[in-house]
Amino acid sequence: MASMHRSWAVVGWLAPVALMLLLVTSNVRFAVGSLPVYDALFERHGVSARTGITPEGLRGVGRQFQEYFTSEAEPLRVRAEVDGVERGLFGADEVSHMADVKQLILLTFSVQRASAMFLLLVTGLAVYAFRRAVWGTVAVWLRRGPLVTTGVIAVLGIAALVAFDPLFTLFHNLAFPQGNFLFPRTADLVRVFPFGFWRDMTLLIGAMTIVEAATLYAVGLVLRRVGARP
Repeated sequence: MASMHRSWAVVGWLAPVALMLLLVTSNVRFAVGSLPVYDALFERHGVSARTGITPEGLRGVGRQFQEYFTSEAEPLRVRAEVDGVERGLFGADEVSHMADVKQLILLTFSVQRASAMFLLLVTGLAVYAFRRAVWGTVAVWLRRGPLVTTGVIAVLGIAALVAFDPLFTLFHNLAFPQGNFLFPRTADLVRVFPFGFWRDMTLLIGAMTIVEAATLYAVGLVLRRVGARP
């Protein structure tokens, strides 16, 4: 009995962490796969004027990236009209870097699936173990998860607002230790996806995650009341 109690105590913290991972990775997946997000950020950062690619052409570039991230096709091949002349974008170094980015994105998708499966599993086990009392258990998870999520996002968000540049560089040094992420300002990859593009996408993911976490916290409060009923 004591062993089972300890096991559920551990699950009581693993489930909130899994919930945080599910929220963040789901929002990353949404942002990476949303053409409207690409369109808005391209327009916000003047990418069309910067590159000579029309807004329609940039939408095509975004679509080609999304197809690349969700398929097994290699290497990345992107074509667009630049100042009215169609040509291939991105050199060998840029293509190599995007192959590494793709692996990181696929890892994110795997974490999303694993988090969802874990939450489904422990919820099913909780239903079996606690019967009607499961509402109280799930309510605890739904309140802890958003608190953990908001705390992590708040710390990262403040750091991003204060020092996004060094944080961005640190992330790349950790994720791509081979150092193939450094490109001149004239590189197509930097011109199409400028620094501000990634900053705003990061802030969007953080904002979406906090809103979702707040919603789940409210659901947790409701479930706590349901679980308290005789």
